Amino acid sequence: MNKKVNSLLSLFLGRTNNIFLIGMRVSTLLLCIGLTSVYAHTSNAQNIDIDLKDVPITTFFKEVQEKSDYVIIYRDEVIADTKRVTVRASSATLEKILTDVLGPLGLGYEIINRQIIINKKGPSIDDNGANIIKTPFQQSVNGTVTDTDGVPLPGANIVEKGTSNGVTADFDGNFSLNIADENAILVVSYIGFSTKEVDVNGQSTVNVSLEESAQGLDEVVVVGYGTQKRKDITGSVASVSSEDIADIPMTNINDGLVGRIPGLDIVSSGGGPGSTNQLQLRGQRSFTASNDPLIILDGSPYYGSLNDISPYDIESVDVLKDASSTAIYGARGANGVIIITTKRGVTGAPRFTLESYTGPMIAYGTIPYADAQQYAEIGREAYRAIDGYPEGGTNAEADEIIFDEIEIQAIKKGGKGLNYQDLLYRSGTQKKHQLTVTGGSENVKYNVSGSYFNNEGIIPGESFARYSLRTNLDFTFSPIFTAGTSILLNNTLNQRKSSGALFQAFQSSPLGKLYEDDGSPRFTATADGLVLNPFADYLYDSYRWDNKSWGAVLNVFGEAKILPELTYRINLGTNFKLRTIKESAGFFSLERNLGTPTAEVANSVDNLLLYESILTYNKTFNEKHQLTVTAIQGSQSTRIETTGAGVSDLPYEESRYHNLGSATLVNSVSSDLVETNLLSYAGRLFYGYDSKYLLTLSMRADGASQFSPDHKWGYFPSAAFAYRLSGENFMKSTENWLNDLKIRLSYGATGNQGIGPYQTQGGVARSAYSWNEAPGFGYYPNELQNRDLKWETTSVYNLGLDFRLFKGRLSGSMDIYKTDTYDLLMFRKLPIISGYDQVLQNVGKTKNNGFELALSSVNVIGANFNWKTDFTFFRNRTEIAELYNGKVDDIGNRWFIGEPIEVFYDYKKIGIWQENERAEAASYGEEPGQIKVLDVDNDGAITDEDRMVLGSPQPDFVSNLTNSFKYKNFDLSIQTFIRWGGMASIGAFEPFSKKRYNKLVFDYWTPSNPTNNYPRPNQLYEDGGLYGTTLTYRDASLISLRQVSLGYRFPASVLDRLPLTNLRLYLSGENLAYWTKSELREFNMKGDLAGTVPDGGGTREISPYPATRTVILGINLQF
Repeated sequence: MNKKVNSLLSLFLGRTNNIFLIGMRVSTLLLCIGLTSVYAHTSNAQNIDIDLKDVPITTFFKEVQEKSDYVIIYRDEVIADTKRVTVRASSATLEKILTDVLGPLGLGYEIINRQIIINKKGPSIDDNGANIIKTPFQQSVNGTVTDTDGVPLPGANIVEKGTSNGVTADFDGNFSLNIADENAILVVSYIGFSTKEVDVNGQSTVNVSLEESAQGLDEVVVVGYGTQKRKDITGSVASVSSEDIADIPMTNINDGLVGRIPGLDIVSSGGGPGSTNQLQLRGQRSFTASNDPLIILDGSPYYGSLNDISPYDIESVDVLKDASSTAIYGARGANGVIIITTKRGVTGAPRFTLESYTGPMIAYGTIPYADAQQYAEIGREAYRAIDGYPEGGTNAEADEIIFDEIEIQAIKKGGKGLNYQDLLYRSGTQKKHQLTVTGGSENVKYNVSGSYFNNEGIIPGESFARYSLRTNLDFTFSPIFTAGTSILLNNTLNQRKSSGALFQAFQSSPLGKLYEDDGSPRFTATADGLVLNPFADYLYDSYRWDNKSWGAVLNVFGEAKILPELTYRINLGTNFKLRTIKESAGFFSLERNLGTPTAEVANSVDNLLLYESILTYNKTFNEKHQLTVTAIQGSQSTRIETTGAGVSDLPYEESRYHNLGSATLVNSVSSDLVETNLLSYAGRLFYGYDSKYLLTLSMRADGASQFSPDHKWGYFPSAAFAYRLSGENFMKSTENWLNDLKIRLSYGATGNQGIGPYQTQGGVARSAYSWNEAPGFGYYPNELQNRDLKWETTSVYNLGLDFRLFKGRLSGSMDIYKTDTYDLLMFRKLPIISGYDQVLQNVGKTKNNGFELALSSVNVIGANFNWKTDFTFFRNRTEIAELYNGKVDDIGNRWFIGEPIEVFYDYKKIGIWQENERAEAASYGEEPGQIKVLDVDNDGAITDEDRMVLGSPQPDFVSNLTNSFKYKNFDLSIQTFIRWGGMASIGAFEPFSKKRYNKLVFDYWTPSNPTNNYPRPNQLYEDGGLYGTTLTYRDASLISLRQVSLGYRFPASVLDRLPLTNLRLYLSGENLAYWTKSELREFNMKGDLAGTVPDGGGTREISPYPATRTVILGINLQF
């Protein structure tokens, strides 16, 4: 590299290792290069020399561009039939030259920024060369919009091209529009008809006739390694465009996808700021390998968090669901593929868009735990159950035995005592600001956005912030060669200042005391020290948890059109993420509970490199035969490096995690490196005849480093056929109401290699020992190798139907599918004599069967009122078909043949033992007031064999209904979400225990209240006794008013007075109302359930975070 250039780059990039800063500078440099090629930095008054003789007007334009660096824009019809020109000018102003040359030709010009726009009427120039300001042109254009039969089309949109100036036709199809250019072009559109552009040419009356079209069928959909028209799709593909979600405020992409894609189940893994979502497409397939769908961002795999991508940067989301669509991705497409395409630049002057919103986020409600007096009575009843209550004594006498002095004082004081939730919850906030600029020339186009998002949670100290910068550039070097880049940089910070305030607030005794009489904080809320002060972390400033990440995604492509039908494309990509998690817990923290202060730091560096080479042949023969052949070769490598350290007994806990070396004890030091490689070859053939008979064939071969040489390669074929019945002659009689009908049939196979990179090689672990009283360390094999491991394979059969009725007023699709996943990668338990607990093997089989429906209807189209409805529905059933060597249940892992992978396996509560059942209860070792469970085998004893599968988190169905209304300049969107069926285990329903934890106010059993709902409190019980968990299971059905958004778009009459082209204000609410079968509703707003779902041999917590309502006020403006 030239030294001078190198030094300049060094100055620009600076001496820093911060990938975020470097990425920002590189992005800025690329943007500047792109903009420089579009707009030269020349003053309007610069003088130039031109000497041309008898040349076409286009030659004159080219000369002006070369010498002034301005861009000249014109329409061919404007300069048609112009005479040749002769120009001789020396040191003349650009304006003078343009006026002298264009005036005699009847042409004018307008300078906007660095663009010269040629028109048929330009500005006048006085003798001094100055512009003479004239009154802007204004004309009223009237007309009627009809179909080809002359039937009026009420509600048709008429817009002046390149502006936001537009109207809608009235009930009779009539319109009147004021335009600012006699040569304006009117863009006329109507649902179910082809959009038409009409030149005004000075006319005052313009009547427009629109032709019916296969509207939506010519929409381009992104598929694997290319695009296709929707009418040519043979697989199961669902799409959400930016227009579908343009008016919906979103914190992340998932907000725009929930309920809109049949088969895509999105459940939040937590409700706090920065919480992520679990995405599952058409059910769960694997036990131990990944069940996550593959995310493709601008052509490259993306393994980061979707929270890092601003939803307002997205142009479209296309979801590939069946194996014929995903097989082209081979090993990575087993769980479906989600393709995210971000917005790219367009030709024209810079256009800026500002999106900004803010609003409060509040807890939906407080959990109805017992207040002070109810809690005291529960405690007394717990002692009565064990005959610990003083015979004939008063409550006050009993209280002296049951409660400590702090609690007794609270009881005597009366009232409801402490409500920790009211004290803890605050009003959180959400705010988002994003600025986007897009534009370009025919040679360079750009789309750049910068955004900031911040979410302060309803729990003090919890927050999430995201900074993002995205740059998309497209270069056209010649008609043959094009190139482009996609750059995404982000920086996120997720923080917490308490490790257990929420849990303690839910369950601490309302009889506690938070402060001493002198105002100093108490660490324990009760005198016996069994109940901690939920606010200790805040009061003592004793806990910190920070999760910082820096990410960079860079994709570069080059494309060459070798022949008109043959294109070669190369993709290069990298996905980098640096994450640092720090935690410190002091002496007075809930985490340490008066233990020695601790601190931990964990770092990870993830890097993915991608190379793909794609050759595409696309040709249409005799206007009916369409052939597309795609050949792909690619490779992908990943590298994940982690380091960590944990210490305790810090001398100065104020140093937190910034001085680990000062600690007395080092608890852990770790480091790890994981590297994987994937080599792939793939091919796809598409043939279509007259858009009626459509065939897609594909094959992919993947070689993965995770497997041994004998099983390294997997081969994944697919085939899909579609038949458009509506194109046949025998369907002509239905064309007035049935506009399109297509049947799809497909089969495909995909693989899954989502296991550890070294599973086939086994592993060793370090062990400490002593020899002659001297300590030593050795290593022993702790993981049994299995060099016969091979690909987990999924095969999918899919039958689909696409239809369009009543000129596009009703459209939709249906799919029925059957998915078999076999050679499952799962750990098999081994006999203890083997010396190993388990081994990873290819055993077992799962099935997923389902039905999906998507409907879209345009209910009303009018001059002032429009109403559209979108409906989705899907049902998926997951089932274990085989385990190990045949049909053998695995009770230890809670895996059962014929049941879903995740189930609740427990005793079944059938009531509460009553007084008249005392003798029978005694035979089971129970007594009246205790939980009565089902004796499944009727052997007179409750044993492990009496446990049974009670249910699964798997819902019966998921559905979504969105109604969109437009009245004049107002728009309203209402989304109703339904998740019906399934089961959750909610720990709050466990009965009173002796641990002094508070509980819900139950209808519990007493001798005077012989209910069958909840058992009698008992001081001897731990968490409700032996069968306490049977009380926690609840129907997880949910109906929610998920989102309501009301907006107002200011009319052109207002915008004409402002330097804006668009202005919209909106008010939006999320989770405004809901209904659920569970008594405990405060967690059920998004399908997040406070409790657990099964996970192998144990359970995992879903969302203990309270549900929240969010109301935001926002503005969208363009200029």
